[in-house]
Amino acid sequence: GRAALAVKSITSGVCRCVSFTAVEGLDTHYNAEWHDDQGNFQAEGFNVIARMIDDLSSTYVPDGSGDTFFDRTNIIAYSEFSRQPMFNGYNGRDHWLSNAFLLAGADIQGGQVIGATSDVGMQPMPINPTTGVIEPYTGESLRPAHIYQALLYAAGFDMNLDPADLRVAPLLPLIKT
Repeated sequence: GRAALAVKSITSGVCRCVSFTAVEGLDTHYNAEWHDDQGNFQAEGFNVIARMIDDLSSTYVPDGSGDTFFDRTNIIAYSEFSRQPMFNGYNGRDHWLSNAFLLAGADIQGGQVIGATSDVGMQPMPINPTTGVIEPYTGESLRPAHIYQALLYAAGFDMNLDPADLRVAPLLPLIKT
């Protein structure tokens, strides 16, 4: 219901930016709480996002351009924290410093994975934000600010002025050229 309301808010012109929780109940540290009898809670969240993309892709902007709302919308999906790659003593996962973002939409160069974790310790690997290439000694550890800066860059903001004062370079491989 929240996703449907978000799509309706965008396509009806009520707002240009929405934020909502796609699925709840994932702050668990025990195996039995990651899913219910019908399936996986995480999969439910991804299915909600897929339905949003379908709805936005099939709804045309009423300006005669032929664009859909998905052609003009960016979707950013992430958790406020992540889970460790290894199981804990309860066959669940505790909090972790590395995280993942799912991005889709108008400005996003899709079909790629940017970033990596090390083979030992599964720590974030530094990358070059201009190329997306892993650079263990000279790269930067990715943070959410890199992604937000890339979206501001795609929106046409002057990165020399850094309007949000994020103090990082935009993650350019995310953006369509």
